[in-house]
Amino acid sequence: MIRTVEFILTASESYLPGDFVVYRALPRRELRRVGGFVFLDHFDQQDVTPELFDVPPHPHIGLQTVTYLFEGEAFHTDSLENALSIKAGDVNWMTAGRGITHAEQVATTQPRMHGLQSWVGLPHEKRKVEPAFDNYPADSLPKIAIDGVSVTVIAGELHGRVSPVTTFQELSYFDISVTHTAAVELPVNAEHELAIYVTEGSVEVGGDEITLHDLAKLTPGDKFAFAAEAGTRFVLFGGEPLPEPTVIYWNFITDTVGEAKQAAIDWQDGKFPPVDKYRKFTSADVGDEAERMQLL
Repeated sequence: MIRTVEFILTASESYLPGDFVVYRALPRRELRRVGGFVFLDHFDQQDVTPELFDVPPHPHIGLQTVTYLFEGEAFHTDSLENALSIKAGDVNWMTAGRGITHAEQVATTQPRMHGLQSWVGLPHEKRKVEPAFDNYPADSLPKIAIDGVSVTVIAGELHGRVSPVTTFQELSYFDISVTHTAAVELPVNAEHELAIYVTEGSVEVGGDEITLHDLAKLTPGDKFAFAAEAGTRFVLFGGEPLPEPTVIYWNFITDTVGEAKQAAIDWQDGKFPPVDKYRKFTSADVGDEAERMQLL
């Protein structure tokens, strides 16, 4: 059965510290999650300075954060002593588990920052795993060319190509870029909840047009068919349903609201681990990335 559009939601404009604009597609009152994905921010901004994009240390529990850039470069530090640049096409996959603190910045002015950050809620029995961090270079992710379309398998499997990203539940996460006008049908896991989000251009699915900043929740089925013009880019994402109980509260995924509120109190009381390698960058900073890394 070919999937069609169940409904369309337009992402709402929001702001990160520094007045950096993001378009928040998840969570919404109408749609709390798609498979394991409980959060999806899309950002696309020109002339991004260190002052504009600087998200200081903040905590997470019970989830994984996933950063994927189409263009630009971000800088990641965390309480596991990691400090590295996220380059376009790479995937940063951070497991908060029982608790982690991290920060996200740019170290130099960027002509364009374009990408996505999503959160994957961990299943109940995995919410207290040890925190971890993995970076997957762009050339490690499978890429598939199909009739004018290029697909990067960020997580999951497509046409027998399996992402190296290790997950705690079944996920589908594909970056689909249209290089020539195309009409394509892809096999998908019939057991997965799926949606698409458009980052450039527009996509037609079963007669419905999904445009820039739109999230379209898809109906069940084992095939996904779409048509699009060259220059269109979108992600197809989701996975096996995340079982209850699942509470989404601030930066946390927990089984109960009480547990989440206690985590917020713990953060205020300084009980989360620090990010020792975090420091603020400014537009006046000089030196290349290697020199900056030595300062951390």
